[in-house]
Amino acid sequence: MQIEVLIRNITPIFSAAPGSYYVSLDGTINPPQGASRFPLTRARTMTVVAETGDGVAKAVPLPIVPGNTMRNLLRRTMLKDVIEPALRDKSAQLSIGAYATAYAGNSSGNPDGVPSSFDEIVTMRAHPFLGLFGGGPRMLQGRLMVDSLYPIHQFSQRIIGSDYINDSIKGGITEIVWTRRNDPILQLGSPDDAAVIEGGAQAANDWITSLLATTKAKKGKAAKQADEAAESSDDNGRGLKAFNAHEVVIAGVKWLWRINVDRPSESQIGLILLALNKLANQRIAGGHAKDYGRFVIEDVILDGESVWTPSGVSGQATEQFFDAIAEALDGMTSSEFEQFAASAKEA
Repeated sequence: MQIEVLIRNITPIFSAAPGSYYVSLDGTINPPQGASRFPLTRARTMTVVAETGDGVAKAVPLPIVPGNTMRNLLRRTMLKDVIEPALRDKSAQLSIGAYATAYAGNSSGNPDGVPSSFDEIVTMRAHPFLGLFGGGPRMLQGRLMVDSLYPIHQFSQRIIGSDYINDSIKGGITEIVWTRRNDPILQLGSPDDAAVIEGGAQAANDWITSLLATTKAKKGKAAKQADEAAESSDDNGRGLKAFNAHEVVIAGVKWLWRINVDRPSESQIGLILLALNKLANQRIAGGHAKDYGRFVIEDVILDGESVWTPSGVSGQATEQFFDAIAEALDGMTSSEFEQFAASAKEA
């Protein structure tokens, strides 16, 4: 079964890419060493083959949110907004190991190395939550397969198909956001400002003296080779004052998210749909302090049929799924999670 979710972000999305990057004030990424440049955290991209408009297919970078990030978003929503309230209503509690396993797939990085029994496979794969995500000490295979979140863009058409071509956009969808942090001690302007600081003005003077010494030492290294100087400007102490940048996907982009489930039960589909109804309470990727990642769902398509309304997933096509998960939640206990999380090595 496939579920397609059409999303529009209403604040920028910041899914950080690993690696070391720099940017100049004019927006040049990775300018030559020795040039004035500042640390940059880039947006996550995937290289895809796309028609670039000149009649030739080329490999191009496409901003995405990785499938693992979206899978964890769905997982957290199911647990926080659906399963945990159901367990609390029964005054049921999870051990710390079972809680960690529910959220992370296992409570340690050391699986048992032995397969599950046939009875455990049958029981756990039928569980509304555990059967979807699998994992555990015996690495049970889950039914849930979560794709990356792709922007509906000219460069993604080979991946998402032509069904959403009317929503497709062209051109760049990322921008550089600059951030500046000032040293609050350097902003002190009167004795009253230092009155709340232990040590008062003397503590502030000591702080500034230490900062000046660090700055002087850093300038002394500027005579070294350009690459060493550039390295020192980023790795050595520079106080609280900083100027850097990060790359985001702009607000207003439409995205497609595909969820596939291998021979699911009705309660498992019901749990996914319940989580989708709660999903917009969460944020996609990082930058939460800046309110990044806020979004709305514009459509949910269940095996080719739209089941989304302004109030969430509804309609005759979904009634049996919601009935099934309601019944499953009524009978859900913490013992199922404890059994799943228990290591065979400790038995």
